[in-house]
Amino acid sequence: MKPPEERSGSMVLRAWLEGGKPEALRVRVIFTIGTDEARSLVVTSPEAVHAAVQNWLEDLGAGTMTFS
Repeated sequence: MKPPEERSGSMVLRAWLEGGKPEALRVRVIFTIGTDEARSLVVTSPEAVHAAVQNWLEDLGAGTMTFS
């Protein structure tokens, strides 16, 4: 029986406040999965950052996460 294929990816978050204003949050999300070319998007709320990370993990195929 062949072992399951290992998948990997990377994600980088760069956050800043436009004009130094807390209500002007900007976060650039740069991500890859496997050998795909890097993609990016810009979001403007903590909830959108959470959604981007969650979607990326789901795309990566992470079912149950274990931390050690």
